[in-house]
Amino acid sequence: MKKWYKLDNIGTFYSLTSNSSIAKVFRYSVFLNEEIDPKTLQLSLNKTLETFPNFNVNLKKGFYWYYLSESTKQNKVTKENLPVCFKIYKNEHDLLYRVSYYKNKINLEISHILSDGKGTIEFLKLLITNYISLKYNIENNYINKSSELDKTEDSFDKYYKKEKQTKKEKIKIYKYKGKHKINRPIFMESHLPLDKIIKLSKQYNTTITILLLSILIYSFKDTMNTRDLNKYIKIDIPVDLRNFFNSKTTMNFFGLTNVTYKLNTNDSLIEIINEITKQFKQNITKEKLSERVNKMVSFEKNIFCRIVPLFIKRIVLNIIDKFTSNMSTTCLSNLGLITLDKDIEKYIKYITVNTNPTNFQFTICSFKNDLSIGVSSIYTNNDIIKNFFRYFTSNNIDVKIDVSEV
Repeated sequence: MKKWYKLDNIGTFYSLTSNSSIAKVFRYSVFLNEEIDPKTLQLSLNKTLETFPNFNVNLKKGFYWYYLSESTKQNKVTKENLPVCFKIYKNEHDLLYRVSYYKNKINLEISHILSDGKGTIEFLKLLITNYISLKYNIENNYINKSSELDKTEDSFDKYYKKEKQTKKEKIKIYKYKGKHKINRPIFMESHLPLDKIIKLSKQYNTTITILLLSILIYSFKDTMNTRDLNKYIKIDIPVDLRNFFNSKTTMNFFGLTNVTYKLNTNDSLIEIINEITKQFKQNITKEKLSERVNKMVSFEKNIFCRIVPLFIKRIVLNIIDKFTSNMSTTCLSNLGLITLDKDIEKYIKYITVNTNPTNFQFTICSFKNDLSIGVSSIYTNNDIIKNFFRYFTSNNIDVKIDVSEV
């Protein structure tokens, strides 16, 4: 009998919008020193799935909700032949991830239905460790102490508490009015020296995430019209809830917080940093994030929502999604430092991550001394992105950028 898995809260939402044009897909790319051997990569994937069988699943329809079902289909490694973050799910026979390669690059692309950024990193680390261990006959020291029950835990449900929801004050949000390129996003991979970014953040007595957020807000200064200065720049920030709750799940488990800033033309970067630091201290606490979890899960727990058939939920959620997708200016996600065993790391040049955008989005990770900033955009006018990177070059920090247009 096939195993089945309940979707977590985020997975449930994305399953209900799975056929929309903005179905979320992550792409991790690992660049090695030598060309990829596809046979070894296939063996590595097979071996990785022995530890993470919950990734090899299909999305199935129930009467009220979607669910995940164990698949007998073996995912085949392919040479890269699709656009970046191309749609993964089309029907219930599809797996929710793909592995491809091109020259010295390994790509892992995964639907947000299945996992979030941090959960996917554990799968990626084992995949790469298995590949390099097999290819170069190195001892595999990767240890994963999490049981299958730990990996498939619905941590949203575990830490949900029923409580009255508080309403937030409504504010006018600035929306970037670039010229749209419908269904044709631009993807950028940028690389900066991590040691210099750390040094710069220490000069401002702040963290890398707050520094990058503040530089991004500062980048709007020369692009906003005077009439828009009464609006708030709102940046969504996914926060890994595993850092605040006892969870080893590889399913989705993050909370979405945000920072808001009403920009004046004479604001300095240090003023922005001070304000964002203040908001971080107020919003990124276990108590505040618990409120966020409760708000997210309360939708699922609502009795009327539970008894409504799946096809009605899909219609309603897709309408809601169209309205809520424009409720922020942009999104910045920092997945932090990715580390592997030293014997494995020496075969890797760098790691990048990107995702398909609803407007434009920044996805960041670090590996060794490389800070990678993946930027995706649906606009032809990307002055804000240019301003963002020009800040670093004006401070004598080298920036290398690769651009791919779908």
